[in-house]
Amino acid sequence: MKNIPWRNVLYVFTWIVSLVGFFVLMGFINAKKNREVCKSVKVIVPGTQAFVSQEDVFKTIDNNGGPLVGRPLKYLPIHELENKLRENPFIKHVNVYAEMDGKVNVKIEQREAVIRIINSAGDDFYLDGSGVKFPASKLYAPHVIVANGNVSEQFNGRQDTMRSSQLKDLHKVALFLQTDSLWNSQIEQLYVNPENDMELIPRIGNQKIILGNGDSLQEKFDKLLLFYKQVIPKAGWGKYKTVNLKFANQLVCEKADSVIKKENNNKQHN
Repeated sequence: MKNIPWRNVLYVFTWIVSLVGFFVLMGFINAKKNREVCKSVKVIVPGTQAFVSQEDVFKTIDNNGGPLVGRPLKYLPIHELENKLRENPFIKHVNVYAEMDGKVNVKIEQREAVIRIINSAGDDFYLDGSGVKFPASKLYAPHVIVANGNVSEQFNGRQDTMRSSQLKDLHKVALFLQTDSLWNSQIEQLYVNPENDMELIPRIGNQKIILGNGDSLQEKFDKLLLFYKQVIPKAGWGKYKTVNLKFANQLVCEKADSVIKKENNNKQHN
């Protein structure tokens, strides 16, 4: 008896009792769940945007098997409803589950747009934070930056990933702007010019701001801040028509035609 490892025996016995208790509890829960009927349905759609409404979700439920309230929980088409809701291009994730008290929860994670794209073919779509393309809505338009111009990547109307470096650069800029309240307020649009350079369209000022590609964004916006803080106060808003940020360690500004004309006239008079 002295050689019996009582500590191990107690451990195994405790483990067996716990396991049996677990299965007994699960059996009790399943038995109660099989007797329970759906008493209510709660739709949860968190997020700051409104591509998906509770009404949309209830409509999908009613159109695929009818209302859930009053039906036994064990007969609810949980997986079928999840699969049907996932067909909605504005829904990223969905989880349908029933509780012991008969309440069914439908938790939706909707896609949230970071940029709206209008390509050269007229396709109108969004990119979410992960870079997934999804269609524009006829009922809701979030307040996000818009990119247009010489955007070549097409959209087939379904969820899809970004393919071109051009679209990836636009997405990269949109995410950068979201992290900076100053630039998010000042830059209202992105434009891809015929040379495939991105241009920033500001809310204040009428300069053409050439960003180039999506590389070294922090450095480029630091140069733009330098232009606003040091150049504009001395030269005024109308002196320069173009601000070029695309060259490393350089801020290249092109004077407005009216300024050049005035300078030429002054030279002639002198």
